[in-house]
Amino acid sequence: MMRGRHVQSPRHPIGLRQELVTEFDRLLYIDPKYDKHSPAEFTVKYDSDDSTLFTVTGKKYGNRPVREFRDKSGLPMFESERVWPALRWKKPWRVRLPGNNEDLVDIKLKWKPHTFDMTFRNALAQDAKKDEDKLVTLEVRRASALCSFAVYADGRKVADIRESVVRNRTISFWGVNTSNSTNHIPTRKIMDVLVADGFDLSLVSALFCYCVFMTVN
Repeated sequence: MMRGRHVQSPRHPIGLRQELVTEFDRLLYIDPKYDKHSPAEFTVKYDSDDSTLFTVTGKKYGNRPVREFRDKSGLPMFESERVWPALRWKKPWRVRLPGNNEDLVDIKLKWKPHTFDMTFRNALAQDAKKDEDKLVTLEVRRASALCSFAVYADGRKVADIRESVVRNRTISFWGVNTSNSTNHIPTRKIMDVLVADGFDLSLVSALFCYCVFMTVN
């Protein structure tokens, strides 16, 4: 794994899809595609062999303003849709199964930019006796002035998302609210994602989409 980066297994396995929960720490990278002829907005690949794990398509490739998450075979897993601006603070995104109107997650924005909580029903907690024990909340934090994020579950950092030092030519910094800068994160950067065992690989890909690509429409 990458030097200086550490993740910790969640107390219990966490995921929206049981079959995508990794059994050991995984290093992925997310490669944005900004070619108008490309069918993918970005791809998620294994660092070890560059094989594709997921693809995400943007709204210009569909009839509705959504992002579609697909597995390596091209089958849809779920879709994400932004809410009208007036309602975004209360409910900024909807995440649903294809063809289903039921929301899979509840997202609560925090005062700090690109920081939010995500609550959902854990697909790996089916044996829990109480409904509240089947719910899990992830805390996503902006980690530093660099393009980096940390994902926590019950106080444990289960995923580390940051700009790739190896794959990018330069490292970017967030703006500081001056007239010549913004708080938007550079979107043409390859990101490295370190995921702890017991965590859903598709879920961390969706979290990245919300952190970095939510300003790209």
